[in-house]
Amino acid sequence: MSLAAAALVTSIAGTAMSVYSQVEQGKSQNEWSQYNAAVAERDALAAQQSAEYDAGEKRKETERLLGRQRALYGKAGVTLEGSPLLLMEETASQGELDALMIEREGKLKAGNYQSEAALSRMKGSSAQKAGYYGAGSSLLTGASSAMTAYGLKK
Repeated sequence: MSLAAAALVTSIAGTAMSVYSQVEQGKSQNEWSQYNAAVAERDALAAQQSAEYDAGEKRKETERLLGRQRALYGKAGVTLEGSPLLLMEETASQGELDALMIEREGKLKAGNYQSEAALSRMKGSSAQKAGYYGAGSSLLTGASSAMTAYGLKK
């Protein structure tokens, strides 16, 4: 085998390895990004469900507190009108506001996780495209080197 043929074979082999490596690297980065997106989506669902559960528990806690207030007022012989009624209404309102705040925080967390998932998917898609572009560039560079090595280019 002549030196020019050996150079050509070496150039082609190097180019093929570079092309394959860049395509596989892009695919791998995309797969990791898709996995990270799926994890973020699961985290979003968990945050939403946790907030719904916590808000429900807050509402139950408020109902228990209202029940204790009614019982203590009844035991003391106080009628449920005027100040006692206003206090119970305030307790119920504040309990519901707390529950709504818990739900809001859960929605915000879920939204952040959803944004993270979308960003991860975009990064994965970009990485895969970059791999293909890099492979194409390596292919063109390798072809030019092979032509030079074989003496087809001046």
